[in-house]
Amino acid sequence: MSKVFNQYFSRYAENEVAVLTQYESRLPDEFTVDHVVVIPAYQETSAFIERFLAAPLSTSPVLMVVVINEPIAEPITELIAKSVTESRREGSSIDDYDGINPQKALYQYALSCGDNCWQYDNLTLIKVTKSQTWLLVVDRFTHAIDKEQGVGLARKIGTDLSAYLISVKRVRQTWICSSDADAYLPDDYFNALHKRDKNTVVCCFNFKHSSENRSIHQANFLYESALRYYVAGLHYAHSPYAFFTIGSILAFKAEVYVQARGFPKRSAGEDFYLLNKLAKLGAVEFIEDVTVELEARTSQRVPFGTGPAVQKILDLQAGHLDYCYYHPEVFTSLKTVLSAFPTLWHYRGDLIAWSEQLSKPISEALNQIGFEAFVEKQINNNEKQFNKQLVVWFDAFKTLKFIHNLRENHYQDIPLAQALLTAPFTVKLNNEPKL
Repeated sequence: MSKVFNQYFSRYAENEVAVLTQYESRLPDEFTVDHVVVIPAYQETSAFIERFLAAPLSTSPVLMVVVINEPIAEPITELIAKSVTESRREGSSIDDYDGINPQKALYQYALSCGDNCWQYDNLTLIKVTKSQTWLLVVDRFTHAIDKEQGVGLARKIGTDLSAYLISVKRVRQTWICSSDADAYLPDDYFNALHKRDKNTVVCCFNFKHSSENRSIHQANFLYESALRYYVAGLHYAHSPYAFFTIGSILAFKAEVYVQARGFPKRSAGEDFYLLNKLAKLGAVEFIEDVTVELEARTSQRVPFGTGPAVQKILDLQAGHLDYCYYHPEVFTSLKTVLSAFPTLWHYRGDLIAWSEQLSKPISEALNQIGFEAFVEKQINNNEKQFNKQLVVWFDAFKTLKFIHNLRENHYQDIPLAQALLTAPFTVKLNNEPKL
């Protein structure tokens, strides 16, 4: 095991990795797989497991790490935890408490999929009957997770475990796939990772949303169009951070994941912040010809993201209001800034002279995000070091703050349909199926 893995597992990994480390030698000898995919599950049915097991993907040795989680803030959690703890203490069956909540129902289903080959603490390894698939089931509902750490912690637990199994050669492929229970994975999902450039550390699969409910489908099509518009705007501006940050369509190298110290433990946006770190360690590649289909649905399980955004669009449509998004001018302004950055080092001692080529809104937005302080801190660096630090500093998060400042003070959102028509760049949208 390399030094970077050892350091991460000893200092930054979640407790589940310590359990796996302690008892890894007792894993079945035959437990070695080609690929691993991590699925956090909260208020989900068993449909995603059934779907995976019925697909061609399950015909090769694959590990699905299922982190069944629940936020501790929910009142029913204490009752569930108490009931399950008592059942285990008294030796009674967990089945005595059927029907309490969906997390427990999913847990029981996963355990019923095959033979229980290894179990310690809250980890259970299942060899699925008549399949090459293994399930590593993580119980984080009996001892629920902090609401503020939410899905970020759930993803981190599953991904930390995957990174460990890769480090000890239980998983042959060095890519960790990150997805969700609402994702339909294509047949060439794993194979696509074999063809990547050696400098690529993150892959983003293409995606599309769909729903049999016409209203939800149309609302999700609008939201997806907004996501594609935003990334197209970043590409137009030549931002090095022009990629999708959707947790259900990601794959990343295990060693680079641990270098970045894993998923942030956040209730939302964990995918954005992880990619922001990973993009500074290597290339992010978009796999356009392999598409993950995402089930379009509303949700309030996270404070922001696809589910809440779709609900917002539905509410706007009910009131006959337009769904508004970033004005195209924010991307034009971003392009102007990024085009001016190559000369910044030469003017680092005279920012006023450098900023004369910029508009007042751009200069104000830069100052609001701490631009002057950055330049002052780097003023003694040589040109190569300065420009390298500039790319790291003006990252995906700073880019978003820059855009938000322009929006709040100068360029208000406009209807998305208008933005798509007037933008100085082309947005490649999925065709909206007729329902």
